[in-house]
Amino acid sequence: MINRKILYGYQIQNSELTVYSEEAAVVGRITTLYLAGASYQKIADTLNTDCIPFSADAPLWNKHKVKRLLENPRYTGTDGYPAIIEKERFEAVQAQIQSKTAACVPTKPRPALRLKEHLRCEHCGSSLHRTAGANRRTDTLYLKCDSCGMQITIADADLLTEINRQLAEHDVPDSSYTPSGESVRLANAINRSLERPDAPEAVVSLILQGVSARYDCCPAAQNESHRPVEADPKGFDRAVSHITISSANAVTVHFK
Repeated sequence: MINRKILYGYQIQNSELTVYSEEAAVVGRITTLYLAGASYQKIADTLNTDCIPFSADAPLWNKHKVKRLLENPRYTGTDGYPAIIEKERFEAVQAQIQSKTAACVPTKPRPALRLKEHLRCEHCGSSLHRTAGANRRTDTLYLKCDSCGMQITIADADLLTEINRQLAEHDVPDSSYTPSGESVRLANAINRSLERPDAPEAVVSLILQGVSARYDCCPAAQNESHRPVEADPKGFDRAVSHITISSANAVTVHFK
C-alpha cells in the first residue's frame, strides 16, 4: 500500500503546513458517519461510492485508512498541525471506538463445549443439545434432550471432573496392559489441573493426551497403523463411545 506523504486533510503552502479545506470537509464527514454508527468499512465504501480519493497514488479507501484517520490526535491541533476537528469531538470518537472494541473481546474458551457432541440422555439415549436463555452462567451447561425433553444443568467443572475420574479408573481389557510413565505423568497433571478452576482450558487437552497415552499402552493398539495422536480429539473418540447424563447429573462414560 502506498502511503500519503502528507496527512489527509493537509497540504504544504509557502513551505507551511495548512488545512486543505476540501479534504478537511471529508475528515469531518468521516467523524460524523462514525458517531452515527457507521463501521469503518461502511465509511470506506461510502467514500469510494462518492468517488472521493484518498490520494492520487492510492485513491481507494479501506477500513484501515478510516480507522487510522479517526484515531489520529493530530486532527485536534497537535504536533504543529492546524486543528480540523474539536478535541471534544475527537474524544467522543475515541470513546465510541473503545466501547466497540470492548464488545468484541473474545470469550474465554470453554473446554467442556468440545465434548458436547458426545453427550447423550441417560433416559432415552438421544443427543443432548445446549439451550439458550437469559441470566445463564458461562461456566455451566444447560442441556435438553432432543427426544424426551429432559432438561439438565451441570457445571463444566463437575462434568470434566467426573469424566476424568472414570477415564482414570477404566480398566483396559488386555491383562498385559501396563501404564507407561507418560500416562502416569499425564494422570497427575490432569488431577492438578482440575484443582485450578482458573485454567479450565488445559483440562480437556490433558484428558485427550491421557486417553491417547493409555491407549498406546495396549499391545493391540500398537499393531494398528493409525494410532491416536497426542492431544488430538480423535484419540478421545477412539476410547469413548458417548457420555450419558441423568436428570440428577449422574455422568457415565461409555467406552468402546
